[in-house]
Amino acid sequence: MSETLKPVTAGFNRSFCIESRADRLTGDPGAVVLCEILESSGIVPWLTARINDPRSQVDVTHDLASLLRTTVLLSAQGWRDHDDADAPRHDPAFRLAASSAAGLTPLDGPGLASQPTLSRFTALMAAPANLKVLREAVLEFAGRGIKAERGGKRLHSLTLDVDSAPIKVTARSAKKKLIR
Repeated sequence: MSETLKPVTAGFNRSFCIESRADRLTGDPGAVVLCEILESSGIVPWLTARINDPRSQVDVTHDLASLLRTTVLLSAQGWRDHDDADAPRHDPAFRLAASSAAGLTPLDGPGLASQPTLSRFTALMAAPANLKVLREAVLEFAGRGIKAERGGKRLHSLTLDVDSAPIKVTARSAKKKLIR
């Protein structure tokens, strides 16, 4: 006896339908799930509103939001090096997950950003003003996660331990250090 799964429509792109079939159409189906998480978090629009993009918009093929999604999705899927970006560049699920077009354009376009484009994007993100935005994004994303976890209620205070040392700091030990 076999089980038939009903098709699922992705929230970020209503034209994209997910169904279980015998033939393999994508090598990176996890990109769709990750895109759903990115879109529901709202972090991509938050970042694009704050990042300084000095590129001439007339010459832009891949907008800032698409490059952000592509970089996050490539890293999350295990594609660590920009040279690896060519492998999933034409994968239909990955392209839909990374694109800002949301099903408005066919899949016969230029594909995902190439290695040189991703390298230029990394350099753009390394600008001091954009590094500041990225640091703020970590706090924003953590705050959104905690707020969602608490049913929309905010915490009065929060301590983030960002070093790699596994040392638990309590208010009591911190107070002793200040007194010395």
